[in-house]
Amino acid sequence: MKRYVLDKHSTGVVVMIFLFFIQIDIMAAPLVLPRPVPLQAETFAHLQQAHANENSQWQLVVFGFTRCKDICPMSLANLAMLIQAAEDEKIKLNGTFVSIDPDRDSVGALSSYTERFGTDIAYLRFEDEELAKFKTAFGVEVAFYTKNAGNQQNYQVDHSTTAFLIDPQGRIKIMFDAVKDATSVAKLFHDKRELF
Repeated sequence: MKRYVLDKHSTGVVVMIFLFFIQIDIMAAPLVLPRPVPLQAETFAHLQQAHANENSQWQLVVFGFTRCKDICPMSLANLAMLIQAAEDEKIKLNGTFVSIDPDRDSVGALSSYTERFGTDIAYLRFEDEELAKFKTAFGVEVAFYTKNAGNQQNYQVDHSTTAFLIDPQGRIKIMFDAVKDATSVAKLFHDKRELF
């Protein structure tokens, strides 16, 4: 009798672990918003300024910094891939990389960094309150480690990897993980044409 109880308990634990991992995968999937979330006019105007002369386009937005060794380059490479996938489906799309580290990301550094990923990816650089306001508009979280008066160059930064697909009217239509979900979003361009 005791053995049956142990087996039943072990099975329950295995099922819970399995469901936990399924939940993580579901949470990582692109989120197509049933009601697109409109950006504030000022936020959308900034995005439009990043791509002067390119009205009526969809935009992909990611946040990061130029000294990032792995996540940000992967996010931008995925943005470049998505721009090409959209072009293949005749969807006008460009990308915007928003710096979360303006103390080290100069205009020159951002320009050369984004150029490596294609001409359809622009950048935005804000400081202080303006940056805080822009991050808040997207719900982006950022944490600086070991940044202090004695260390202004070699600190670590953590940030959200969420990317945002903005429709031509300035509404967030899809949210997804810029590192993990790019292939799924590219598939949406092909399979869910009615979204675009």
